[in-house]
Amino acid sequence: MLSDQLLAAQEQNNALSTQIASLESTSCPLELVKDAFESLTAEILPLLQSQDFAVLATFISPELGTRISPYGYVNVDKDLVFTREQVAAFRSNQGIYRWGVQAGSGMDINLTVAEYRPEYATNQTPAQEWGLLLDPSRKASNTIDYFAEVYPDGHYVEYLQPGTEAYGYLDWQSLRLGFQQSGEGAYYLSAIIHDEWTP
Repeated sequence: MLSDQLLAAQEQNNALSTQIASLESTSCPLELVKDAFESLTAEILPLLQSQDFAVLATFISPELGTRISPYGYVNVDKDLVFTREQVAAFRSNQGIYRWGVQAGSGMDINLTVAEYRPEYATNQTPAQEWGLLLDPSRKASNTIDYFAEVYPDGHYVEYLQPGTEAYGYLDWQSLRLGFQQSGEGAYYLSAIIHDEWTP
């Protein structure tokens, strides 16, 4: 049953979040903490790709929700923040949202969730798999990165599609999944940040 799957996903999320919190509170090497976040994001990325929003919602803080940014610059005044309940209902949500402004053209990004997801949240080029971005110099971003300012105690894992030779690798894109710790010590998905080369 779906409710059993959701309960199992929530229990697994809580276990991973608790593991991350305990690793951070001890003097564990940074690599162990990083591995725990990578395990968490390895569960989340397939949920985004398969549009399993009901299970994805279990990874989102019931208090803070999650901010969705169409570009690497996180805009706390304009980026949309969705609650856990709103994310759980994404599949049936036909509302049109203003997600931000297109880089270059300045046109509003007015899309439904179903239209936004393939354009700004998961791969545009299905032939390329998402790989962990372990070397930030592989991403030629010209966007100012404010993640640390917006989430001073947050952590993120970034995935990259490197682009293609045909476009001089300027068709790269990345997906950053950011996490914040809640009052009870668990880590929740607080940011879904898309980035790409912008003119």
